[in-house]
Amino acid sequence: MARRTREEAEQTRQLLLETGLKLFSEQGVEATTLKQIAQQAGVTHGALYWHFRNRADLLQQIHHAWMLPFESVWLEQCQALQQDALAALKLYLRGVLEGFERDPGARDLYRVFYQPVVLCTDLQPLADSLEHNRTLWLEQMRQFLKQARKQKQLRKKPDPASLAFTLQQALNGLLHEWLRSGGGFDLGAEGEQLVEVLFAGLPYK
Repeated sequence: MARRTREEAEQTRQLLLETGLKLFSEQGVEATTLKQIAQQAGVTHGALYWHFRNRADLLQQIHHAWMLPFESVWLEQCQALQQDALAALKLYLRGVLEGFERDPGARDLYRVFYQPVVLCTDLQPLADSLEHNRTLWLEQMRQFLKQARKQKQLRKKPDPASLAFTLQQALNGLLHEWLRSGGGFDLGAEGEQLVEVLFAGLPYK
């Protein structure tokens, strides 16, 4: 009986995480109350507080419960990176966009945690972690470009860090616009075009 109770508690916790992410994404963090989340999930207010201390705690748990596609696509392309770095980078960029396109949770997560220009009070405890993730994604792209230069696919200047920053800003811009429009255009098609434009501007040998 106790095991079933733990399982039911975990199911309730997962439901609250999913409901919270959905409402935070749709309404914004500051406009979403814990009472709304509990009602939408069909649980009591007390049940929510049994799992989460406050809204900031719920946001932190949501952030830890989901992953954006950057890391998984990076791992997929690590081996290819050693053979043809630019081809692997192109697949990385496409894979990231495809990951957002097929995973509603990734879209909601990005919208809640990475789209705001200024973090509200309840997101401030995550500021260092969010910045770390941005730096990590930037470093992944820098590694592709650094290896491409070693493979003599690119000229020595500009340096990989500068090119990676440009690529990251372009990718962020496309994702921001796609999310802002509510998926109002084909991310895959526009992403494909963006990748081609970006690669056309790279300083090839």
